[in-house]
Amino acid sequence: MDVDDEAAPGDAAAGYGGAPAPTAAESDDAGMEDIPPPPPPPAGPSERRARVQLPEHHEDEGPTYYRLGVDYPIDLNDEEIHLQCARVKKLENLEGIGPKLKRLILIANCIEKIENLDTNVNLDHLELYQNLLKKIENISHLTNLTTLDLSFNKIRSSDSLASCPFAKLEKLYLSSNKITDIEGVFHLTSLKMLELGSNRIRAVPPEIANLVNLEQLWLGKNKMTSMALPPMPALRHLSMQNNRLEVWEPSFFQNASGLTHLYLGHNNLPDLPEEFALLVNLVEVDLVRNVITRIKPVPELVKLEELWMNDNKIEDLAEVRNLAVFPALKTIYLERNPMQSLGDKEAEKRYRDAILEVVPNITQLDADMLNRKVSLVTNGSEQQVMGIRKA
Repeated sequence: MDVDDEAAPGDAAAGYGGAPAPTAAESDDAGMEDIPPPPPPPAGPSERRARVQLPEHHEDEGPTYYRLGVDYPIDLNDEEIHLQCARVKKLENLEGIGPKLKRLILIANCIEKIENLDTNVNLDHLELYQNLLKKIENISHLTNLTTLDLSFNKIRSSDSLASCPFAKLEKLYLSSNKITDIEGVFHLTSLKMLELGSNRIRAVPPEIANLVNLEQLWLGKNKMTSMALPPMPALRHLSMQNNRLEVWEPSFFQNASGLTHLYLGHNNLPDLPEEFALLVNLVEVDLVRNVITRIKPVPELVKLEELWMNDNKIEDLAEVRNLAVFPALKTIYLERNPMQSLGDKEAEKRYRDAILEVVPNITQLDADMLNRKVSLVTNGSEQQVMGIRKA
């Protein structure tokens, strides 16, 4: 290798192909333009974008609950505490208000147990509607109660009420629980209203006859297959809607002859029996969605104002002539029976006309209000009211 062929120290910067890189002077001599250097790599977020500061991470500790006497202060002079949807989980801190408290109403909260009411002996209204209660407990000392509402909970039995000497209790609400039997209530002789709808009850026990002052019994949406009742002369309102009734019980009409309001809709009951004539005080009767095929004329029902018989099996339009025997009739529901021929406009008109020919003075037919007059009471300045202008 010749000396001239040896690599010079500047050869390490040679371009592609081994050619030596031009010097600055050579570049100027060649008239080449300056090439700007590439921008530096970004060192972080753009200065024009705000830096996001993430909050400190905390472990999820579940839902937040609030406390009586802590988050919700208690005035020691109050006679009523009323909190709805307040996420209260526990009955507590009521000792201070003690016997001054007369009404405790905690609706749609998260209470799991009835407790800590030892000093609240003058409570006359306890309402724990829509909570998470599983038992009726720790209330036997509340002897001044007139109203007890434990509806919409998870209670399976009312038997523990048997140990509660509630001589003044008039209204007991236990609807929408998981109760299978009517029990523990037969000593509550002051009771006027018993609400047990939406449970799992299959029959009414004969001991309910002990409730000699009971005026209202609500048993809708249970699993009852019999409508049998013991003698209940004070009973005025009875609901057995949405059960599994398929036959009429003849003794029912004699034992509940004082009824003014009877609700038997959404069952599987056939045409009315002759004994229906014993219910001479009926003002309102619900027979919706059964398997009734005719409108039975019962001229003894001289007080009947509302007759609900829609969604049955009445085919013959001539049956509506029997409505004439009810002199006090004001409201009639007969829609969605086969005789209406729903969807056939001409048939629907015949249905309507036939009913109004028989009972022209009714005020409501199905959903339509009739024979109503609107009275406008003014102070004489109605001429100053601006009318609605059409666009």
